[in-house]
Amino acid sequence: MVRSQAALEFLTTYAWAILGIMITLGALYYFGVFNFSKFLPQECIFPQQFECVAFSFVGGAMDQIRLRLVNNAGETINVKGYSISNDLPTPLSCTNPAIFSGWLAGEERDFAFTGCSGGGFIDDERTEAEISITYCAPATSGCTTGTSVDHTLSGKIKAAVS
Repeated sequence: MVRSQAALEFLTTYAWAILGIMITLGALYYFGVFNFSKFLPQECIFPQQFECVAFSFVGGAMDQIRLRLVNNAGETINVKGYSISNDLPTPLSCTNPAIFSGWLAGEERDFAFTGCSGGGFIDDERTEAEISITYCAPATSGCTTGTSVDHTLSGKIKAAVS
């Protein structure tokens, strides 16, 4: 009987130790110590025709995706359309900025996609957005008449919603 009591006390001591470790790990997880996504870099990747200079995901009441691009296409272009999405089951949805003409080579332009929702667009959470821009060069015949000389480039932004 003494040996069985000693074995039971031995196992009980380790059970209390394991329970204490589990409670400690649960508390650390709850307070975000194991949230490694906040240590990942934020990035904005576009093809060489558009250089991404600055970007941000703005949450709260504004719910915007803002970015600043430089036209590195080597000529003036007309932006004809945008699309924004991501790979989540409920995709990201935003109101597109206005289309415009006459984006000069080397010029910086600000873009703001407003009213963003879905697609993991939650304050203080990391998300990503894939942005496609359709454009044409006015120097190319057919750009202003609407025939199919359009180019579409896609870029990706990965950042935390602040």
